[in-house]
Amino acid sequence: MSATSDKLAGKANQAMGNVKQGIGKAIGSTELEAKGKAQELKGEAQETMGEVKEAANDAIDSAKSSGLADSVRGHANTAAGKVKEAVGRAAGSPDLEAEGIVQQTKGAAQKVAGDVKRKAGA
Repeated sequence: MSATSDKLAGKANQAMGNVKQGIGKAIGSTELEAKGKAQELKGEAQETMGEVKEAANDAIDSAKSSGLADSVRGHANTAAGKVKEAVGRAAGSPDLEAEGIVQQTKGAAQKVAGDVKRKAGA
C-alpha cells in the first residue's frame, strides 16, 4: 500500500472501530466494544505506517536531489580545475597548476558522493 492509502485505511478503521465501540456500549455488548477497540487500534497502526512511509519517501527524494546537486558541483569543479591546471602549466605558475589539481580532486569526490546519495535513494 502507498503512504496515502495506508493513512486513509487507517482513518477508516479508526472511524469504524469507534462506531462499533459506541454500538457495543449502547447495546451492552462487551464483545462488540472490544472488537471496535481492536479495529480502532489497527487503524491507528495503519495511519502511523502511512506516515512512516511518507517520511521515508521524503528522505529518499531529498537524498536524490542532494546527490544530483553534488554531482553537478563535482563536474563543475573538475572542469574548472582542469582549466586552472592547464593555465597554470602554460603560464609557468606551479601554484595555479596545483590549485587546479586540488580542485579536480575535490570535483571527483563530489561526483562520487552525489552518485552514492542517488544510488542510496534508488
